[in-house]
Amino acid sequence: MYGSRTNFGVVAYFTGIAMVWFAGLQIFPVIMALIYCEPQIRIFEMSALFYMLTGITLVYLFRNFKQPVSKRQGQFCVSFLWLFLPVAGAFPYMFFAGEFSLTDCFFESFSGFTTTGSTVVEKFSDLPKCLLCYRSLTQWVGGLGFTVLIISVLSDYPGNLNNLFSSEFFYLGLGRIYPRIGTTVRRILLIYCSLTLLCFLLLYSGSMNVCEALCHAFSTVSTGGFSTSANSLADFDSYSQWVVMCFMFLSGISFFLIVYLFQGRFKLVFNNEQLKYYVLLIVTVSICFVVYWSLRWEPATWAEKIKDSLFYSVSIVSSTGYNPSLKTPGVFVSACLLILMFVGGCSASSASGVKVIRVLILFRYAGTALTKIFHPNAIVPVRYNKKSVSDEDLRAVFGFFFLYLAVFMVGIFALCCAGNGFSSSMVMSAANLGNIGPMALQYTGSVSCSSISEVSRLILIILMLLGRLEIYTFVAVFSKSLYKTR
Repeated sequence: MYGSRTNFGVVAYFTGIAMVWFAGLQIFPVIMALIYCEPQIRIFEMSALFYMLTGITLVYLFRNFKQPVSKRQGQFCVSFLWLFLPVAGAFPYMFFAGEFSLTDCFFESFSGFTTTGSTVVEKFSDLPKCLLCYRSLTQWVGGLGFTVLIISVLSDYPGNLNNLFSSEFFYLGLGRIYPRIGTTVRRILLIYCSLTLLCFLLLYSGSMNVCEALCHAFSTVSTGGFSTSANSLADFDSYSQWVVMCFMFLSGISFFLIVYLFQGRFKLVFNNEQLKYYVLLIVTVSICFVVYWSLRWEPATWAEKIKDSLFYSVSIVSSTGYNPSLKTPGVFVSACLLILMFVGGCSASSASGVKVIRVLILFRYAGTALTKIFHPNAIVPVRYNKKSVSDEDLRAVFGFFFLYLAVFMVGIFALCCAGNGFSSSMVMSAANLGNIGPMALQYTGSVSCSSISEVSRLILIILMLLGRLEIYTFVAVFSKSLYKTR
């Protein structure tokens, strides 16, 4: 491992690349301001200049610090990026002093980058279109991941960048698409951009205007959940909801599998057990919702029941959190949605949560443990995709699961101490740790998080980060060994 100076030099170099990327992406809110003739265009021009100058300065000053990245150093780099860039991303919000306090600026920025979707905004009609676009853009960047942006431009980097990528994305059993991680990452970026463009075009061809279509395309493909309306997707027609539902489903699938699909490697895709159980979970939950609503004699048509049941299932499992209706779904549906907040989508996707693959391995380990009770001498390995899961991977899965539950319970305790009720604290802890902020509206009945205390919002920011970085990577930044010079 390299000395502390080398560590921070590499981190600064990567941070500079990410800042330059983010500066370039400011073109979207600038274009939106031009389309709607909004005077706030100056804010995003200044933001782009600030990000560009900062990024170029860091890249230039630390250009000689290119070193191979160890696993621990990769975790530190990713943790720092996820702490620094959302703080820098709060810069444009600070110009809207009438709408956002300082805490609100950081809350909105972290909620965007972590693709949580919780918001302090109450009256969306009071916000300029360029700011609505910027909010969704932060989710698009966060859903893709900073490491994808960084690695995509480092074709000549000396050393392996797999440790950097794996620190942000958990992809057990998926392997590589190409021998070099740079080629794999650039293909993922291409697919991600293509899905976003296709989603935008389909939404724009419906009832949404340019701003609504672009914002929802950014937030859907990133499984973020930011909307241009306080009522989420409930204010839009069935066509728009079906389009959003399809892209939420695709975005909850592993980036690797989507690339395999576009390559025509269908056997690898359809034989993947994680994908099978991801689809099975959504279909099973949707059927249960339809049956429940039918037994309650809901006045909605069968088409509406099927649409809403699928929408709720895909939205919660993909960790997007969009709401298709203003109607209360019922106690059974609400209870199921709360449980599903812990599952999440597939590994190496923009979705958050425990992930389907971990849940699958946990259940299979439980089955193996039961078998061992009745057959003590039997050797029954835990298998995934017809391969035995190593003890190291099993320990990692169990460790993450219990850490996730521990953070969830500590989050409840902290939120209760901040003056929130137990039920609200439980929902907010689960929703923000799982990066599914908007779905919490089904339980709290609130339009935004502006009604809770600033201390509560700071607690939620920590939960968002822990959920997006899957705990291990976030904790790595506090490791003493990272700061020792050898």
